[in-house]
Amino acid sequence: MQRVRSSRQSGFSLLELMVALTILALAMSVVSISASRRSPSFEIQRLSGETASLLQEARLAAQTTGRPARVAFDAEAREIRHGNSSAVTVPEGIVADMTSAASAGPSAILFFPDGSSSGGALTFSSGDRSETVRVDWLTSRIEREEGE
Repeated sequence: MQRVRSSRQSGFSLLELMVALTILALAMSVVSISASRRSPSFEIQRLSGETASLLQEARLAAQTTGRPARVAFDAEAREIRHGNSSAVTVPEGIVADMTSAASAGPSAILFFPDGSSSGGALTFSSGDRSETVRVDWLTSRIEREEGE
């Protein structure tokens, strides 16, 4: 008995599989990015992280330059800014509230060269989710905590 070999093999080529997997990976990444960006929880977490980084930058600037560094929250522009550095923008749909010492000025936190600060807190909320970034007045320690 003789076997007849067909000139065409059945199945998929490696190239076809790679193309299909690449298309699938791109589709999954687009879906996951768009779903996570719409989530208020994700936005609040991202916003508090960027704010904590901006506050740490200001604290370091005060200690290295020997001059006080000010971080201010502009409610009208919905921005948190340190000097001329890049600002953190609060997206629409998220409520931002700053509590600060009167000596720092309205809606501002001051960091001093000796490592202390005026202290304060920034709270971001949307619906039932909130997160607060606190600055201790004595040690300038910056902490993030989730709200109830």
